[in-house]
Amino acid sequence: MKRAEMMKKVRALGKVSKDQRNSIVCSLIGHSRIQSECFGYYNCARCGDQVGDSLGGAYSSEKVVIVGHNCKTCRANYKGCTWQDKLYVPNPFKTERRR
Repeated sequence: MKRAEMMKKVRALGKVSKDQRNSIVCSLIGHSRIQSECFGYYNCARCGDQVGDSLGGAYSSEKVVIVGHNCKTCRANYKGCTWQDKLYVPNPFKTERRR
């Protein structure tokens, strides 16, 4: 699916919440390779669904970008991400300002 087609489908949804929109987008184009990670569990940064579990050693995160990481691996993997990975996903390298 091309980006223009995807955006046409999103506009056709009408008024829906961001969570609903993001779940539908993931259903149509798949989960993002930009993910959050906590204690070995990986979640899609777009919709929040669990996409992997490395506790049993069955999930490889070598091609993903981890939200909040600013390492060389995540930076290199981000360059390989497509519009499908980046659509409606917050900037994974954004740092919070401390007061």
